[in-house]
Amino acid sequence: MRKLVLALLVFGLSGLATAHEVRPAFLRLTESLSDSGGLVYEASLRQPQIDGRYLGLELASNCDTTPLSARITDGALIEVSELNCDEEGLQTIEIVGLERTLVDVLVSLERSDGETLELLITGSEPRVDLENATPSLPVYLTIGVDHLLFGFDHVLFVIMLLYLVRNTLEIVKVVTSFTIAHSLTLALSALDIVTLSAAPVEAVIAGSIVLLAYENLNGKTSLIKQYPFLVAFTFGLLHGLGFAGALSEIGLPESGTITALFLFNVGIELGQLIIIALVLTALAVFHVRYNRLIYEAPIYFVGCISSFWFFQRSWQILSPLIS
Repeated sequence: MRKLVLALLVFGLSGLATAHEVRPAFLRLTESLSDSGGLVYEASLRQPQIDGRYLGLELASNCDTTPLSARITDGALIEVSELNCDEEGLQTIEIVGLERTLVDVLVSLERSDGETLELLITGSEPRVDLENATPSLPVYLTIGVDHLLFGFDHVLFVIMLLYLVRNTLEIVKVVTSFTIAHSLTLALSALDIVTLSAAPVEAVIAGSIVLLAYENLNGKTSLIKQYPFLVAFTFGLLHGLGFAGALSEIGLPESGTITALFLFNVGIELGQLIIIALVLTALAVFHVRYNRLIYEAPIYFVGCISSFWFFQRSWQILSPLIS
């Protein structure tokens, strides 16, 4: 009875959860010289769609702004404007409304002399002084870490994998298999060698979490429990396509494509190691295996919330075909 009550409670709460990852926004600034001797910038702000809504972000600067165009693409709003500045050029930029979101903004400023400045704007500091902007970490590395930590379906999948394994060797094999698989498809998709629609990929990812939650509650021996590293590799291929979806929002730089892709992937691995360390520490400190209810409660929570995601994402695919 307590399991049934717990499952119903969590399933009710799961409807409050978002089924989408936190994807970054992207601001591209291209500098040129105007006829009057001042500097002009074409600003293209791409902001992701989250839960069917756009974030309402706006670009502010020390220059005069003239809107040029706005268009909606698959899951994003792209607004293009022109910034007319004096001889001193663009000095400050601010993303208005960013502090209300979990989204970061990657900024790429292409100077007229060919130099490119890349930096990351966060909600805690939405205003940047470009003269003093010196990123402490490569931005693609930071984006990779953030995407894993705030990509809640990837986090829950890793947690359910850790529930399956029983010793250090199995943990190493599972984590290595998952890393190799998602690194492979991330690279293939980011380089446009393999492309799949994001909607079915996200639905299957949610389904993979449901499957692992079921296996963790099922006391019978199965192929998944006997060979968890194969499961990690198989579903890791799909998760790599999910990672690539976030990267496609901002794209890779024309110069240094491989380096940016490598840094993004390293960031994902660092985020993954953080999650693994936290989960294993919790299991060791609280000894939850000795209390069945405490041990199983996270599995029920993950199973219910991922079931909600699966049905929601599947409905988003099927509803246009039915209507």
